[in-house]
Amino acid sequence: MCFETLNIDGMKRLWGRKVSDLAFYQFIRLLDFKCAKHDKTFIPIGQWAGTTKPCNHCKYKNDNLTFSDRHYVCPACKTEHDRDINAAINIKQAGLAA
Repeated sequence: MCFETLNIDGMKRLWGRKVSDLAFYQFIRLLDFKCAKHDKTFIPIGQWAGTTKPCNHCKYKNDNLTFSDRHYVCPACKTEHDRDINAAINIKQAGLAA
C-alpha cells in the first residue's frame, strides 16, 4: 500500500477546518495498523517526492503545471494526463521502487 505523506498543518492554513474534519492522520494510522495485521507492506512516499509534475510515461517534469491544470498533455511524449491519476501512478511507481 503506497500513499503520499501530506503537510496537514499547511493544508489547515489554506483550507481551514475542512482538513481537520477529514481526520487524515487517524486514517493513516488505521491503514498502517490494518496493513500490519494482514501482513501487507505500508509504504509512505514523501510529500516532496514530486508526484504531480513528472509524466508517468517519459518522466518529463512539467514545471509550467499549475494547481488549476486538471488535465494536460505532456510536451515531451504528447500523452494526455489527468493530474490526479498521473500523480497516483507516480506514487505507485515510487512505492514499487522503494
